[in-house]
Amino acid sequence: MKKVYRTEDNRRYWDRRWSEAQEDANEFLDMSIYPIYYAERVVSRVPGRILEIGCGLGRLVKHYQAHKREIVGIERSEVAVERIRTHSPHLDIRVGDALALDFNASEFDIALAFGVYHNFETGLEQGLAELSRILKPGGYFVISMRPQNIEMILNEWYWRWKNGKSGAPREKSFHKLLVTEEEFKRLLVQQGLTTDTVYRARNMSILFRLPFLQDQEISRAPERLRRSKGYRLNAVGRAIDRLLIDIFPTQFCNVLVFEGHKEKQ
Repeated sequence: MKKVYRTEDNRRYWDRRWSEAQEDANEFLDMSIYPIYYAERVVSRVPGRILEIGCGLGRLVKHYQAHKREIVGIERSEVAVERIRTHSPHLDIRVGDALALDFNASEFDIALAFGVYHNFETGLEQGLAELSRILKPGGYFVISMRPQNIEMILNEWYWRWKNGKSGAPREKSFHKLLVTEEEFKRLLVQQGLTTDTVYRARNMSILFRLPFLQDQEISRAPERLRRSKGYRLNAVGRAIDRLLIDIFPTQFCNVLVFEGHKEKQ
């Protein structure tokens, strides 16, 4: 497990991101992209109540609410929750702490947590214990984490270069955790959570950092559309990306998605 540091505190980073981002679309326009593709692997076949831990501006909650599923979203950023309540007051979104969930034991059939637990410098085991607690025995989870690999190293080089252009160096703060597949699976097992499948996924390819490899429609689109249709590459970008994935499948992904279930007691 590796800790990554940047010049902006993690909480401040996400408050800024959610204050700057546009309102999320009411549903995904491309069901093959992260995170909806991986959520659907479970939600489409498992009935019952859903909790999304770390819902951001609510794109998954909006999507499943539109498709008549019972879903609750929690988010630690009050900035994000206030924006959701302003634009979508009908959604069940609450300010909440992933390390101390304000729900009863065995209250949910499905727990989704995309891009949540890597934001905690400490308390990862506590967060997973809380997810296990609120999940019914036999219930399902889908959790994403950032991998410890070449793509994430390149990503941090990009951000150091970008931040370095702003002037004098500043004090660095914790930004995120990077994990390996096996160590995170072991942490899940300790909480009675069994991994059924691990997907090596992409939220955004490292190649999307290069404007000449971006799909032209997406490069001109507002972030709201990118978050519902995906951060697509053009034909050349896709070809290079496919080659990197084929040759180095563990090194060129920027999200590990763990799908599994809570053991029945």
